[in-house]
Amino acid sequence: MKKYFVIAMILMFVMPVFALSSYQAQFSLYAETELGALKIGKANFALQAKDDMYVYTSKASTSSLWKTLYDYSRTETSIGMKSNNDLVSSYYIVNENVKGSTKNDYEIYIYAEQNYATYNGEKYMGEIEPGGLVDSLSVYLALSEDMKLYPEQTIFNYQVANSEGIKRQDFTVDGREAITINDKEIETIIILCPELNLSLNLAKEYGYLPVMIRKVNGKTVFNMELTEYTELYAKGISLNND
Repeated sequence: MKKYFVIAMILMFVMPVFALSSYQAQFSLYAETELGALKIGKANFALQAKDDMYVYTSKASTSSLWKTLYDYSRTETSIGMKSNNDLVSSYYIVNENVKGSTKNDYEIYIYAEQNYATYNGEKYMGEIEPGGLVDSLSVYLALSEDMKLYPEQTIFNYQVANSEGIKRQDFTVDGREAITINDKEIETIIILCPELNLSLNLAKEYGYLPVMIRKVNGKTVFNMELTEYTELYAKGISLNND
């Protein structure tokens, strides 16, 4: 599998207008219940970027205290590049487990120049349109980058690759909201994508990183709230999954 990672990283080199910046971010993970929002675990996001190439990972899990009530874990990795200010994902893998059972376990290879992608080794139906193409993880990164370039834009449209195929989705600005993070009030921009049951709060102070993420997952509503953020100096990209 590692050879495909290398291939993804040495695709055509294009100098971007704005290079991606590496960072690490930690979130508290909440579940909405009849008793209110309960803090059940944490999530970590890490972006390793060099020039126009990136490896983006996320890991979320419940703490040992809550595993008897709700045992949940999810890991994701997205690999791609920034070309002509568009994000183009080339590889995405996700593993999601609920109460000891696998809910999602798949990988997607995207061959944008050849206009097709594979899902667990099977070719997707349909063609990829020209321009940016993201997955369920790198869409956060795409929104952050596009908000820097087009802060007055109200609708962002992306081809999103997930278990259901590749489909265009609208992400709509739904106003502004002041929220409190670590006892500090921060102005954020609300982004909604009803079709993906997703709501985001982007903060300019953190490079338009989503500082709050609300996701409906089946019968459960998860909320993630930023607790720590560290911008890193690029030292190259690790191609390992651990």
